[in-house]
Amino acid sequence: MDAKNALNIVAGLCSKKEYCLQEIREKLKKWDITEKDTARILDFLIQNKFIDENRFAFAYARDKFRFNKWGKQKIILMLKQKQIPAGIIRQAVDTLDKKEYDTACLNLLLQKKKSLKNEDPLKDKNKLIRFALSRGFDYDTIRNCLHHPEFRTGYISPNENGSWDE
Repeated sequence: MDAKNALNIVAGLCSKKEYCLQEIREKLKKWDITEKDTARILDFLIQNKFIDENRFAFAYARDKFRFNKWGKQKIILMLKQKQIPAGIIRQAVDTLDKKEYDTACLNLLLQKKKSLKNEDPLKDKNKLIRFALSRGFDYDTIRNCLHHPEFRTGYISPNENGSWDE
């Protein structure tokens, strides 16, 4: 494939979905595009706003939290693997709403709690913690959810402002 066709293809891809530089660089490498042509293609895509690392990071963090129920730690790890700069990652993760984040963790733990056999409370608690950690939630958020009164009842009833803060 030549550079012109590659540019047309990746521009079309980027106009339909957010991509980061690393993903496009990998595609071009698979297509045996030279480093010089790859650099020119990436410059064109950046200058014409087909690729924007900020926009990608914010969309990625929002979507992975909303649809996959990932915690901040997992989102950070995956964005680092995509070679997104640390400052951009931090900004993207900081935009996640704290109340929604806490509620998502609590709901995740409540769902997992239903699947446990309730043999030993300590074992069940450890399983819940490991599960939430594997989803990328930090230990403090998990601990707060496990100690929240509504975790014991299994029902979330937000207060009048929509949060479940005490």
